[in-house]
Amino acid sequence: MSTFSKENTNEIFEDIIRNLSRGVKDRKHDFHTPVFSNINNQNSIESRVVVLRDFDVENMILNFHTDYRSPKVEDLTKNENSLFVFYDYKLKVQLRIKTISIINNQNLLTEEKWNKTKLFSRKCYLTKKAPSTPTNIPEDGIDISLQGKEPSREESEKGYKNFTVVQNKIKEIDWLYLEASGHRRLKITFKQNIKNFEWLIP
Repeated sequence: MSTFSKENTNEIFEDIIRNLSRGVKDRKHDFHTPVFSNINNQNSIESRVVVLRDFDVENMILNFHTDYRSPKVEDLTKNENSLFVFYDYKLKVQLRIKTISIINNQNLLTEEKWNKTKLFSRKCYLTKKAPSTPTNIPEDGIDISLQGKEPSREESEKGYKNFTVVQNKIKEIDWLYLEASGHRRLKITFKQNIKNFEWLIP
């Protein structure tokens, strides 16, 4: 349980930074798998759980990985506005984070992250069909020769062209703390990395 003043804006912000950073490193932390939402090309909302891979504190950027063939890549290219929702029932904290998404594919950033990706995880990018492709039978799209085993490093390299890093620049954080004695809500906005705090009624 975090111990800090729920009335002190700077302490709240430092706790947010601490827990987002833990969410990257600790697979058991509830912030490790936030809900990510964007607007699709039918102008409706799409949401899914993603894995938080990196948090660049200095530039306030959240990263996750996806397949370049995924519909959300095209959607984010057309509309870069996106949103993360984090919730930790132990901390009694919800974060709604508005972001601007940037697609990275086959560049220096993806090369760096790909080289650090385990073979088992690389396997996800070796599907013959693109994510969201309709199929007549329940399947994962992985070639039968790779089912139940890791690809070799050479085999895995075929997936690099699909490997994509989505960077999400934070514009606004809506922090909500739930407490029987009185909820607290704080909005933090960023302009050129300058923070602005505003208390809200929960």
